[in-house]
This record gives sequence, structure tokens and C-alpha cells, in this order.
Amino acid sequence: MPFPVRRLALPLPPVSLREVMRYARAGSDPGEQVLAMARELASETAPLLAGRICYGEVEVALEPPRVRLGDALLVESRDLCRNLQGCSRAVLFAATVGLELDRRIAREGRLSPARGLLLQALGAERIEALCDAFCQAMEESLAGQGLFPRPRFSPGYGDLPLECQAPLLQALDASRQIGVALNGSLLMSPSKSVTAIQGFSPVRRCPSGTPEKCGGCAMASTCPFRRTE
Repeated sequence: MPFPVRRLALPLPPVSLREVMRYARAGSDPGEQVLAMARELASETAPLLAGRICYGEVEVALEPPRVRLGDALLVESRDLCRNLQGCSRAVLFAATVGLELDRRIAREGRLSPARGLLLQALGAERIEALCDAFCQAMEESLAGQGLFPRPRFSPGYGDLPLECQAPLLQALDASRQIGVALNGSLLMSPSKSVTAIQGFSPVRRCPSGTPEKCGGCAMASTCPFRRTE
């Protein structure tokens, strides 16, 4: 491996039903029946989920439009260059909530499309919550060194191609570390998994000049999943 990879398990934060409804595209008033179903599914699946992460820290060198991440990756992406402008270091990570949720989604989806849809949304909320918890932990860890985080950036964001998933997972040894693999269609298994790059710089605010999480994303004005809080 080109850099030391660490592995950790993180407890998942409480479920945000608001976020589940957002991922389910259920609107601002989905109704008590839908909310009750989401609560039931969240309770039933909680014992099935395990937040696992592998990560490593690398130096950042910008060679626009390319980004060099230590000896691990050399990628071409103007959007990632913009995100990492001014960063001296980045954390590369892969995260997953495990395979059992995929099995539950497949089973429920055959019996009840509504429950299957809510489980998909719940899985999206769970993996995002895990990533948020990890990024918060890294922010606290590096704050003592005078480094502050940029919004995390994943393959598929902006012009960073999905093909970057393969070398990123390989560099993290994610299959062995946390059981995350990639198929020929560039989809990860377990499906509720994420790979990401998060830069750290001496500048506290993100490149767009706003502290909002979505502020550094090129799709901020059009994304249907944009956070509003």
C-alpha cells in the first residue's frame, strides 16, 4: 500500500427521519403512515448495520487540471482541484454500513415496493450519517494542527469520474479492510458504501466562501438532494 491505512468502527448516529424522507423524495409532509413505516424499518434494521471505515492521510499537490494525492492517486478533475485549492493534506476513505442491509432491501422490495423504497432511503441516510460522523472525527483530530476541512468529494461528483473508484479502493485495500468491492459497472458492494476525498487546509471556510456543506459542489443549485438546513 502507498500509505498507512487505518481501520475503525464507528457507532451510527440516531436516524434522521427528515433525511430519510428527503432521500425517498417523499416531500415535506409525507404523512404519519409513511413516517411510522420509516420508524419501524429503522428500528428493525438497526441491529443489522455496522459502520466500518478504512482511511489514510496523504499530501496534496495540485497540477491543474490534475490532482496528485500522495503516491496513491493522480486524477484529472478541475472540480476536485477547485475543492482542494489551498489544501496541504487530504484524507482518503471508504465507508460502509454492511451487506445485511442489501439483503433486507432485496427481500422487502419483492414483498412491498413502499418498504423497499424506504429502506433504500434509510440506507442512504445511514451511510451519509456514518460519513458525517467520520469527517467530524477527522476535523477534531486535525484541528490541533491548524487544519480545517473542505467538503468531502467522491468519484461521480462534478467532473471526477466514477472510474476513480477502482484505484481509490485499491489504495485503501478496502476489500480486505472492510469488505467493500467494485463490480464491472463501477458499483460498490455493499451498495450502501462511499469512497471520498476530504481536503484539509489552513483556511477555515470552504472555496465558495460559505460554510454550508453543499457550498463547494458544482451541482449545488440543481441537486434534488441538496440540504437546506
